[in-house]
Amino acid sequence: MPTSKKDFRNIKTCFCFLDETGLIHSDRDKFFALGIIKCENPEKIYNRIRKIRQKYNYNEELKWADLNRKIRFNIASEFFDIFLKEKIEFNSIILKKDELDFKKHYDGNLNKAYRNFSIALLKLIIGKNPQELLIVLADDYFTPDGTDLEVTIKKFVNDHYKKFIVAGVCQIDSKSSDILQLTDLILGAVMYDLKKREELIINQNKYKRKFLNFMYQKMNIKRGFFIHNWTRLKITNYVSSEIYRKEYCIPRGKIKASIFDAKKSINIKRQESKNRP
Repeated sequence: MPTSKKDFRNIKTCFCFLDETGLIHSDRDKFFALGIIKCENPEKIYNRIRKIRQKYNYNEELKWADLNRKIRFNIASEFFDIFLKEKIEFNSIILKKDELDFKKHYDGNLNKAYRNFSIALLKLIIGKNPQELLIVLADDYFTPDGTDLEVTIKKFVNDHYKKFIVAGVCQIDSKSSDILQLTDLILGAVMYDLKKREELIINQNKYKRKFLNFMYQKMNIKRGFFIHNWTRLKITNYVSSEIYRKEYCIPRGKIKASIFDAKKSINIKRQESKNRP
């Protein structure tokens, strides 16, 4: 990655908007998930979203949990259309809490688990050959006094690559960020789809179901994110296909979602081997 004074103009920068859903220590939530929207020019997204808000005269925070009115469904649908047409992408990692021993692997430390999986998701996005400098804006997440979550995430990622990859990590209130709210919408929809597959949704919310069907139609999804279109078998990794529309093209990998497999995790295996006598 170029860092010298001569070629500083060639440095590519990207913003990552990180959100989470589910509570690690709550029996009510079977899953805990993290999602990131990555984009080069967030100002373009904000300008387009601002026009939608003005159109509907809507200034409230838009969240998946509150998708219960027609106006919110309409705005959420237009937000998602912007996501499809702009040069941005979504990636997520999902944990099945009953398959992962948080006490054993993370000392029951909520922040340690959040930190480790945030780093894992960032590494998925960055890949093996980093070409961009990242600025991470995360939804405000509880951290106890004396815990430097942002500094630690930045340090761990940069140490892993032995390069300056993450320029900074900052937690912000999602009310102040429309792109964090868009991240929340897509992550919420992916999780709602998975809960439907696992038969955890008893009474479906009308507008959440409509929004999920809207996403299926836009992304050419026949049965769900985690059910193969043709074989109907359950899958653990979803990567959206390349789709051509009349007005635009949706590139492959616009949306990615992975269900974490603790049995195949290299880091957990290393940790277990260290703990053996």
